[in-house]
Amino acid sequence: MAKKNNLVGGAKAKISLILIAGMAAGWGISGYTVVLQNSVRKQNAMVEKAEEFIPDKLYIRAANQYKEALKAYSTKNNLTYERRLLDIYAEGGMTEEYADLVDDRIEAKTALVDEYLSRAETLIEEESIKRAIRYLQQGIEIYGDSQLVDLCESVKYQYNTNGTDYQEGKLPSENWIIPMWNGEKWGYTGKNGRTNIEFEYDDATRFSGDYAVVKIDGVYTLIDQNGYWNAVDKNGLDQVIDIAGDKIIGVKDGKYGIYSNMFERLNEEDYEDAHLNDNGMVVVKKDGKWAVLDGNMKNVTDFELTDVAVNSRGQVFSGKYAVVADGNGYFLIDQKGKACYEKRFPNAKGYEGGYYAVSDSDGNWGFADEAGENVIPCQYVDAYSFSNQTAAVQYAGKWGYINQYGNMVINAEYSEALPFLNGKAFAYDDQGNIEVLELKYFELF
Repeated sequence: MAKKNNLVGGAKAKISLILIAGMAAGWGISGYTVVLQNSVRKQNAMVEKAEEFIPDKLYIRAANQYKEALKAYSTKNNLTYERRLLDIYAEGGMTEEYADLVDDRIEAKTALVDEYLSRAETLIEEESIKRAIRYLQQGIEIYGDSQLVDLCESVKYQYNTNGTDYQEGKLPSENWIIPMWNGEKWGYTGKNGRTNIEFEYDDATRFSGDYAVVKIDGVYTLIDQNGYWNAVDKNGLDQVIDIAGDKIIGVKDGKYGIYSNMFERLNEEDYEDAHLNDNGMVVVKKDGKWAVLDGNMKNVTDFELTDVAVNSRGQVFSGKYAVVADGNGYFLIDQKGKACYEKRFPNAKGYEGGYYAVSDSDGNWGFADEAGENVIPCQYVDAYSFSNQTAAVQYAGKWGYINQYGNMVINAEYSEALPFLNGKAFAYDDQGNIEVLELKYFELF
């Protein structure tokens, strides 16, 4: 019986403690609610006092009172009062204070669309373009507003022009060491046309990583970026078409073969044509049909493709995709050789890394996405596929660049223009000289 009484007494004690704790929590919540209500009331009183200065245009006193109210109390009204403070700054001509508060709100991601717009416009006027683009990109990410998009697109494609005296060159790889022809020999320059490796070669490929293949005294050799020899061809190759990674394409007696960059034959197959790709894939032609091979030279597809579209770098794949053709037309495939959609186009350009150029039955060029949907109507005389968020198009007899919305962002004033790669592109002036265009703000793309 004593044990039972103890159990009952213990249970009552626990219940009492729970009730006391609940009451204490309730008192705490009630107290916190009272504090909040007091904070709101006191902050509102300070704001009302600030508003009394406005009719007399005492903007600095009103602004200081608002700032004190925001500093002293953190309530549900703070964002609203920040907006009112911005209005006061604007009415009072306090531009620095206005800019500082908008910057704080942008950093906190509480700014509204008009704040992003006005701040970006001011920064553009001050030629702080990078900062303006960053603000606009953040606003676009939050709101997706078309005004923000339009303003961002209007400034992000500014570029510098690096002129050269050369009229023949090959598109470089990502390092932009450029194979150039001086009329007698091949050599390598930088984007400004200054010589990096002397003009002494009868032939030259682009660099892939640290290496390129050149022909000197009738023999192909592998050189590094200092021009030092690293391997010599012993196969008697007539031509080396390209290098990508650790592979090269060599031609002998009119037959294409795949070799290592040490000039060792990787298989015994002879092909009618071939293309290497930076993703390791190899595309080869035999008996009039094309097939895709993987990096180990194993078939991904059979020899069943009627054509492949080659991009500006002489490759078929760019990243995960390639444009190819069957008997019904051109379409996109992935690295497994699978068609991305059923639709076919009459013609298409090589995939560069974005929307790709496709033609209609009249031979006009537009652009399609990875689902095969036309995203920019077929309206151009000629075009290259998108890369770096731009596409080179021929318009009114000249070449320029459009953005993904179909707006001309680099004027059509070139006799020819090629796709951008890592923020730089080849364009040809009216005299046929190569100019290297360089996007100023590519790091923000």
